[in-house]
Amino acid sequence: MVEEKKSELKFYHIGKVIKVIEPKSAKNFDHKKKVVLEMWDNNIITCDVGEANVKDGDYVIVKFNGIVQGNNNIFMNPNQVTDLLSEEAGEQVWRSYKGFFERAKPSHPLTG
Repeated sequence: MVEEKKSELKFYHIGKVIKVIEPKSAKNFDHKKKVVLEMWDNNIITCDVGEANVKDGDYVIVKFNGIVQGNNNIFMNPNQVTDLLSEEAGEQVWRSYKGFFERAKPSHPLTG
């Protein structure tokens, strides 16, 4: 049996807060505040907030931990919110990421 080498990586992505989940507003078993986020690539994720004082509609940076296994397998784990951006900076970074995403999408041969 051949063992594949795994390497760890960390990276950050911008997200927009859809909903803050307070421990007292749910049956919260780990007693941690969490956020539901729309990510720049249209994914929806939930992760820990840590000490960040975020509110619905805020732009945040999320730290992801990943493991690269083999040639093309990357397993991503959203870890926690690390930064709360100002509205101006958040909108600017959001537009940059979303613009990249829109340009990178393959177009359909019939519908564009």
